[in-house]
Amino acid sequence: MAARHQRDQAVFHELLKRHEDIRRDVVEIETGIRAVTESDDPHLAGLIRAHAREMHRRLEEGFGLRFWDPAFAEIFAQKDKVRMTLTDTDTGIAIEETSDDPNVALLIQAHGAVVTSFVKSGGRAASQPSPLPEEYVRVAS
Repeated sequence: MAARHQRDQAVFHELLKRHEDIRRDVVEIETGIRAVTESDDPHLAGLIRAHAREMHRRLEEGFGLRFWDPAFAEIFAQKDKVRMTLTDTDTGIAIEETSDDPNVALLIQAHGAVVTSFVKSGGRAASQPSPLPEEYVRVAS
């Protein structure tokens, strides 16, 4: 597990470092988000796809990360209420992340905004805790 976490962390740090070469479009829907994250650099596009798939896998397994970050702690605490569909694009990945629980839909939207901030600002954004919506009801302690 430690080796897997180190590999995931290395990919994440490369994506943060190269954030200016990545574009992301997010649309909020009532039940969550639809997001497309891409790069014209084929290597980076592959990293985006791999990272998204690994984060989906970690969520399904409950193999958490960023335990200090409220939004990440919550998304893992609510993992059983999150549905994700991942579809490769020519230059990255499209994700639909939804929940039938309106509280979790708010969380998904907040998490989508956090990931967008990582793409926009790189490591500067990743070093900050992620805000939760004021109306979100926390379940993680």
